[in-house]
Amino acid sequence: MEEILKKEISLGESSRIGLFGGSFNPAHEWHFQVAKHACEILKLDKIIWLVSPHNPLKDKKTLFSLEDRLESAKKIGRSPNFIITDVEKKLGTQYSIDTISIFQETFLSKKFVWIMGSDNAAQIQQWKDWRLILEKIAIAIYPRATHPLDEVEKILEKYSNKIDEGNAEDLIELETPCFTFINGPMNDISSSEIRRNS
Repeated sequence: MEEILKKEISLGESSRIGLFGGSFNPAHEWHFQVAKHACEILKLDKIIWLVSPHNPLKDKKTLFSLEDRLESAKKIGRSPNFIITDVEKKLGTQYSIDTISIFQETFLSKKFVWIMGSDNAAQIQQWKDWRLILEKIAIAIYPRATHPLDEVEKILEKYSNKIDEGNAEDLIELETPCFTFINGPMNDISSSEIRRNS
């Protein structure tokens, strides 16, 4: 696993890394804005867009091919700070906890933070080993109009320490479990809406 990851992902001197997982079905402007804003607020060197082969919580019937989704992410995510990859397919990982573990075990000298929208954070208790995810990696949450941040805070504050956004750049260095909100431009656009209109 470690050899596969090292072959696919080159981090060089970068030490502060964001992991941005999703179906990207398809990727769109909101994904770019989240990654860009997270990079700035969290003072990250790189953000890795993990285009998932399949989200276990989503319907496979509505899923574009992995190749199409990867291509849409590469098209929208143009930045020297972004690495866009389908490495989870090559690793054979289906769950975020497994991907996170492999990254941390492979790149021991790097610091990682998990980036997610409030829509996904609101259902984190449905994720495999979700408590372990909170223990293993700091989490940065971006607002979605459909899921207010106060709703997400009620879920996470019982299990994780909230870090004020003013100290968000320290998040990646702090002892887990910890999370922060990275408030930015709210956007109602969604992949499902794009699919309906295409």
